[in-house]
Amino acid sequence: MKKRLALYTLLLTVTFILLTSCGKSAEKSTESTTEKSGTPVEASTDTKTMTSVGNNSVSQQKDIIAAISLDFTTMDPMDTSDTLSGGIQRMIMDGLFGFDDDMNIYPMLATGYQANDVATEYTISLRKGISFTDGAPWNADAALANFTKWADKSLGLKRTTFLSGVLKKCEKVDDYTIKVTLNEPFGAFISNLAHPACLIMSPKQIAAGQEACAYSPVGTGQYSFVEWVQGDHLTLKLNEKWWGYDSSLTGGPSLADKDAGCRTVTFKPVGEGSTRVAMLMSNDAQIIWPVPTESMNVLKANSNVSVFQAEGIVVRYFMMNNQKAPFNDLRVRQAINYAIDKNAYIQVVKNGLGSVATSIIGPAVQYYKRNEPVPYDKEKAKQLLAEAGYPNGFSPTLMYASTSANQKQAEFFKQQLATVGINLKLNGMESAILNQKVQGAKGPGSQVEVEIYLSGWSPSTGDADWGIRPLLAIESEPPKSYNMCYFENEKLEGYIKAGLQSADDTIRREAYTNAQNLIWEEVPMVILANDYNTWATGKDITGVKIYPDGAINMKNAKISK
Repeated sequence: MKKRLALYTLLLTVTFILLTSCGKSAEKSTESTTEKSGTPVEASTDTKTMTSVGNNSVSQQKDIIAAISLDFTTMDPMDTSDTLSGGIQRMIMDGLFGFDDDMNIYPMLATGYQANDVATEYTISLRKGISFTDGAPWNADAALANFTKWADKSLGLKRTTFLSGVLKKCEKVDDYTIKVTLNEPFGAFISNLAHPACLIMSPKQIAAGQEACAYSPVGTGQYSFVEWVQGDHLTLKLNEKWWGYDSSLTGGPSLADKDAGCRTVTFKPVGEGSTRVAMLMSNDAQIIWPVPTESMNVLKANSNVSVFQAEGIVVRYFMMNNQKAPFNDLRVRQAINYAIDKNAYIQVVKNGLGSVATSIIGPAVQYYKRNEPVPYDKEKAKQLLAEAGYPNGFSPTLMYASTSANQKQAEFFKQQLATVGINLKLNGMESAILNQKVQGAKGPGSQVEVEIYLSGWSPSTGDADWGIRPLLAIESEPPKSYNMCYFENEKLEGYIKAGLQSADDTIRREAYTNAQNLIWEEVPMVILANDYNTWATGKDITGVKIYPDGAINMKNAKISK
């Protein structure tokens, strides 16, 4: 007997509720209390900017510039491991399912699905009347081309482990229906399909090869790709024929107002935070994100600027290579955890815009389990270092992308660890070089260059699986995914597997609770803080938001006359 959940209308405020047999519950975790170090604020600090410009928008005749902190890594969703790139891809490509502003799942290129009781077979109905911007039709054949790519381990893409391990086959039932069969029950399947990694690429572009997908993406989205000059800019142009504007295609309210969107959007990587702020204040850029925390009050006082902040699901980490001495000793990792004052980190580095993390995942992520924060204790740190054979400390190297925000973090950690005798050497570099050295590293952790690495992660599925597996599963060690800690723990592997293979909410919650407890005890990384998302726009711009996972959301961006 099949349980059915068909979603034939696109009401963006509706939570996508999956029955227990289909794995994903729409309810938020009830264990969401966190230790607050910053003051929670509303998403907007300037309520006038939340007023719609109605039919007075001229944005579709305007070209705008957005200044961002880093360059993009790729435009191929299945090879993307950073939220920044994934956010831009969401503007170019749509998925079978997507997320609304609050990370609730709703149908996009799909209209609904049926699943069997054990969550191993999914029959997905596809939306009709849609074409890619290269003219190719959206239909079952296009869906199959994408599923075939997702299942191809030989491509060696960073998101290879995302679905390839569970996909058994994908079949065409008719022109607008596909049937997906999995090797085993996968409780997070639909939420994974809503992840940016599963954005749908034109079959023509897939056939053109990996380079075409990476540098010239083609989708069905609100924008189409124009050009990407690495290190300088990436430009998109409005797709005025986007199906999301047409309520007859969405089957309900349109996904965006018909006058929303800009003629072109050019994204410029500007690593220096103060330069991004200056660009916004001089109108050389109309959008910036993130806003340097030290500049928030300056921008709030500027009548030509609107500033926003909201707690998201990004968690910040101080990652240690667990296969390299001395980080292969639990006592050393524990010592570093005690030696870093998380409250001071939030106040000094984040200017109060954050909260002390109590798990590897944030409170808004499904199956979050709160742990007791590790107190700041220099004496305990020194004691553990002495027990591990390092009474005089040691001199590890921290690798990070050269941005002003990262430099501020790095100098904070250097000062903190110096108080317990650890001489932290700082090695900032261009993000492209860093990605090659860290994410692109090959070989066992004991032989790679990275010792310590600064990072943040947002599980863009909204599910605990994608907040844990990419960061700490053995299968996720570089270059396949993001386990830069090179952490290998068989108990954790068992918990991850149990959470993936069950469609039962109780079993999944227990598995991820156990996983979070183990991670807290083993300290593969220092888990620092839950981020606030920050962004700012010119005063005439409305409708720009940041998704909880930190990605840009410009669906309803408008510019008043």
